[in-house]
Amino acid sequence: MRHRTVSAAGAAAALATVLSGPVSAQQREYYLRGKVFDTAKNPIPGVELVLRDNATSLTYNVKTDKQGAFKLAGLPHGIYQVTMTKDGYASRQDEWKFETPQSTMQRVEIPDIVLVSQTQIQEGKRLEQAAVGVKEASAFLRRRDPDGALALLKGVLDKDPKDANALFLMGVSYGQKEMHREAVEALSRVVELTPTFAPAHFELGLRHQQRGDSAQALAAYEKALALEPGNEVAAYNAGMILFASDRIAEALGRFQGGLAVKPDDPDLLEMAGRCYLNQGKFKEAVAHFEKARAASTDAEKVKRLDELIRLASGLG
Repeated sequence: MRHRTVSAAGAAAALATVLSGPVSAQQREYYLRGKVFDTAKNPIPGVELVLRDNATSLTYNVKTDKQGAFKLAGLPHGIYQVTMTKDGYASRQDEWKFETPQSTMQRVEIPDIVLVSQTQIQEGKRLEQAAVGVKEASAFLRRRDPDGALALLKGVLDKDPKDANALFLMGVSYGQKEMHREAVEALSRVVELTPTFAPAHFELGLRHQQRGDSAQALAAYEKALALEPGNEVAAYNAGMILFASDRIAEALGRFQGGLAVKPDDPDLLEMAGRCYLNQGKFKEAVAHFEKARAASTDAEKVKRLDELIRLASGLG
């Protein structure tokens, strides 16, 4: 069978080239190993890594296997620009430095590489756009322009009906417009999506109260207080509902909770005093009424407190 051979002259020339070039150990110096994952720590197979030597522009290619692992043996020393690509993922670039010549093969463990999917990037952009819309809507609400806020928020919610921030501001916007049923609907969705978000429970309590639903309002205020005990306004509102229902001891507990946060609040002091008066604790009532009077700048309130002080003092 005929076959091609290398001539003696060609063999000699090849040998001369080998002997005049870098020694073999310097041509195969580094053995790289590493893995590529997604953001959920799942391995990504089929990722192509291209290493380009800055000095020589020579490139070296390798792909990850089913376990997301790659190996590259025999890499010469140098500084490499590395590009990692895979369909459906954002490409990633890095610089790997292996500048020290090695006389033997040097094993290098590359730190885990994480690629972000195009879907996650698009979701991130959507969230950024939604955040801008929500921020602008907040500015409209601060200017008492709920219609401008609603126009922006509806655009955000068209893209993501479960955006809790947008739903919350929508509830506040409807509240400013005194559209309490719509406000309750929006805020109820918020507490379903983010049950630990105390401001949503508080706002929901306000809207229920404005609709005349004291039981629902109280439940919302109590939830807000469980999540945020320092909300003295929720404490006052819950106390007022309880006081009106003749649940005096519970009402006093709410007013005292508010006073723990704002000890000089004249409204909380007055209502705590009224609870003590109702319980026949006249000295405590007078003490709270007097402190409320000292803290109050409202002429009508001062007049009312003077009458309460005379009443409690006479009974005591």
